[in-house]
Amino acid sequence: MAFKIGDKIEIKKPKQEEQETKYESILKDAIDILKNKKIEELQKIDVAEMTISVLEDWFIKEDRKACLYAKKNFIPILRDLVKDASVEFMGDFYDIYKSLYEFSARRDFECFINCMEWDMPKKVYENRKDILASFVWALNESAFNPKLEFVVASFPPSIGKSYIANLYSAWGIGMNTKNSILRLSYSDELVLGFSRTVKTYVSDPKFSKIFKEFIPFNGKPFEVERESDWKIKNAPVAKSNHIARTRFGATTGERASFAEIFDDMTKGAQEANNVSIHEQLYNSWNTEWFNRRTEDPVTYVFVGTQWSPEDILNRIIDDREAVSDLVPHPRYPYTWVSEDGTTVVICVPMLDENGKTTCPVVYPQEKAEQIKRTTDEFLFSCVYQQDPIAPTGREFADELLLHYEKLPLNEDGSPAYSQGTFATLDPARKGKDNVSMPICVHGNDDYYYMVDCVFKQKPMTDLYDEIAEMIVRYNVIELVIENNIDTSLKVVIQERLEKLGYLLCNISEKYNTPKKETRIKDNRGIVRNRIQFKQKKDYPPNSDYGRFMKNLTEYSFDYPNKNDDAPDSISMMASEIILGKNKFAKAIPLDRRQYGI
Repeated sequence: MAFKIGDKIEIKKPKQEEQETKYESILKDAIDILKNKKIEELQKIDVAEMTISVLEDWFIKEDRKACLYAKKNFIPILRDLVKDASVEFMGDFYDIYKSLYEFSARRDFECFINCMEWDMPKKVYENRKDILASFVWALNESAFNPKLEFVVASFPPSIGKSYIANLYSAWGIGMNTKNSILRLSYSDELVLGFSRTVKTYVSDPKFSKIFKEFIPFNGKPFEVERESDWKIKNAPVAKSNHIARTRFGATTGERASFAEIFDDMTKGAQEANNVSIHEQLYNSWNTEWFNRRTEDPVTYVFVGTQWSPEDILNRIIDDREAVSDLVPHPRYPYTWVSEDGTTVVICVPMLDENGKTTCPVVYPQEKAEQIKRTTDEFLFSCVYQQDPIAPTGREFADELLLHYEKLPLNEDGSPAYSQGTFATLDPARKGKDNVSMPICVHGNDDYYYMVDCVFKQKPMTDLYDEIAEMIVRYNVIELVIENNIDTSLKVVIQERLEKLGYLLCNISEKYNTPKKETRIKDNRGIVRNRIQFKQKKDYPPNSDYGRFMKNLTEYSFDYPNKNDDAPDSISMMASEIILGKNKFAKAIPLDRRQYGI
């Protein structure tokens, strides 16, 4: 061991890299002692108390590194010691455990939340951690990563998003009183309520146990104290540490150095379809709010519930995605990070893709299903699913399409597709596009029945084999490929089919020149009146068929669409197969053995 129990620890002051090694060396020895079951509890208490002194000294040199080390290594150890301690020493271990949490909370937002909730009988974050953890992580990361500028988070109502934003504001001011925050919302009542709540946190005795600089204030830390604007005593800011304004309030001359938080900017369902309000808010962002930052790195936090494809949350997401593609976070569900590291987007639905509630505490399964049954489809998709669809112009809405219970049969009772099916293929052209290949059978009643499809957000190179296998499985005799870019696609698919021994599929390429929207609009009548689709109960929502139908039924002629892969490929089915069907002879499979082939 580098030291013995009772030894006085003296930390020399060599070069910075040597100091770091010294701290870590001492703390690793402390970890060994605290984990050793043969060492007496009293000795472990001495070591644990010494650990806090070492961490405090390290904090002066490298604040965040010391806090993260304590969170990762010592909090779990002390938690176990409290659990296993004798009655005599349990209180001592508990006090040290809590002190370590308070220490880590100085530079770790999650620890700060846990400290502020410590004595709460009903903890908000602890009970909703599964869906709030990514938001907490993103806010924590933004405080130390100057590259991360935008955090956009949308949740169903009552999840606790504003609660987290309030704690984030208090934490930011606690870390440094030079930090200033601009908070905006749709009403005075709401935004001033946020301001009062943050003031309550900053005045709380628990707050000064974390941020020792607030102890001398004795719960009265304000030099300037108004509901809308307030300043911490001796804070090195020009005007205020916290500025609260409504969305149409004056922000000229105000500055934020830590964060600008836009929280619930849309006034509920009554403004969901108010395009002028959405446009006004977006213009205010571009011309005014964006410029309320200081020269310091500032985080723009957009948090709320989605009410429309045109609301400010969605406009900001679209803008950020235009700058850099968003990719799924490897650890947090419903979370995307831009490839350039500047943006985090979080969109948490009430029901997951399997129809299960994501937050049972707020939305128990039965209640969530009732909400889905009784809420308008447009509002449910936007408000509860954070997956906004257009309120109007959805001419492929599920109730407007034809549906079938069972596929028609041939005269001999075999499945209709045994005599051949038709398919169209729309390749993906960029990262967010889906490869879309609907497969339809032509019934004797002259309807076309969509039996299956490929609908995946993957590169074409990953799907060659799956496409070929689907062609063989459903006996596709005619495939039309929309191919304005890759002239080798037809050849590649033909080669795959030849390897599978399937020679019945005629592949043709269609080079389209009209705009997709025009082509979709021109063929919508054929799609609605000649093509029948499975009923909702007959396909899982997270299947290729389910994702295809979602993309099709939510397409709007009145609003911009994020992608149009399903309506475009099914419109190609209408124009190239149905309207042009007379040029295709209906193939009948032959037994090649009869001909010696």
